Amino acid sequence: MRLKACILIVLFILTGCFSERKEMISPGNNPKSAKIKLTPVDLFQGEAAKFKLFLGAMSGAFKLEYEGSKPNASLDIDIWKNGQKVDSAGSIGDLFYSSDEQKSSNEVEVVISVETVSIEGQNEFSMIKVSTVDHSGSSLSTFTIPWDKKLTARGLIQDTGPHSFTTDQPVHVFGMQATSSNEIYTADLSPESLSRTEWALVFTLRFDD
Repeated sequence: MRLKACILIVLFILTGCFSERKEMISPGNNPKSAKIKLTPVDLFQGEAAKFKLFLGAMSGAFKLEYEGSKPNASLDIDIWKNGQKVDSAGSIGDLFYSSDEQKSSNEVEVVISVETVSIEGQNEFSMIKVSTVDHSGSSLSTFTIPWDKKLTARGLIQDTGPHSFTTDQPVHVFGMQATSSNEIYTADLSPESLSRTEWALVFTLRFDD
């Protein structure tokens, strides 16, 4: 009987250790389990329409808000041709960074503008401006890429309503497409739709541990 009692005690101890270990690695304690909500923002609603002249027609914005542990989120800017990623135009790291961790916010607004610039005697190029705005202030990053004059038609690719996603894989959040046929086809941010684009500038959220 003593031997059976000892065996039962050992089993209870092992079961308790296993349960504790399982709780430690549960999704709720894993940074990968953070949930992010994306909400499109109308930049030019109402009186704000006057700013369209300065930002340009190829502009858009969205708000990102996370629940759970703060994710290490980067915004990658990629160039796609014939439905495939071919090059990187730049990246902005740690979108939810705050210099004051005690007052850090769980949301950030991202404003994007893409403008084609032509200088006499030189090739055309596109200037990409990305501004991030949170409770502590704002920052502005600029990137430049060569522009093919054959791409005569341009259009935005963006979400029409709010939606949520987890941080276990990269997510396309904004884009601009262009064609040389002077026609723009309806597109969204799904991989299937992007695979049919002739040329696109795709903004993707990437999450690191």
